[in-house]
Amino acid sequence: MTSNKYFQLGLFAALLLSSGFFYREFYRPEEIGVVQATGRVVQIEMRILENQWKWEPETIKVAAGDTVRLSVFNEDNYDHGFAIDVLGINRRIFPKRKTIVEFTASNKGKFNFYCSVPCGEGHYDQVGFLIVD
Repeated sequence: MTSNKYFQLGLFAALLLSSGFFYREFYRPEEIGVVQATGRVVQIEMRILENQWKWEPETIKVAAGDTVRLSVFNEDNYDHGFAIDVLGINRRIFPKRKTIVEFTASNKGKFNFYCSVPCGEGHYDQVGFLIVD
């Protein structure tokens, strides 16, 4: 009995794809899944406080599915960054300038945002929270 390796490979691929479909449709907990966009746009003014390595505000609360438009003003004379790993966001924030960071809050939970550009002695303290309900 000869086995056709392409048939076996195709069968394996079909089983792998169908198991992913069944997991997504029937077994995955709802809190893990991506939420649908609401169409609402939430605009938030944010500042990076000069020589303090802090965000103002340090906590952002939005609803799941909202589009968030952050207007971040960097009061410092050097670069900072804004990153939320879970959402794939990483933007450079230039000194004495406003930068717009826009994203959809597609996952529910509490997530850290932080400065992604080494900026000085308080760099590792420059952390805030995004709360998506």
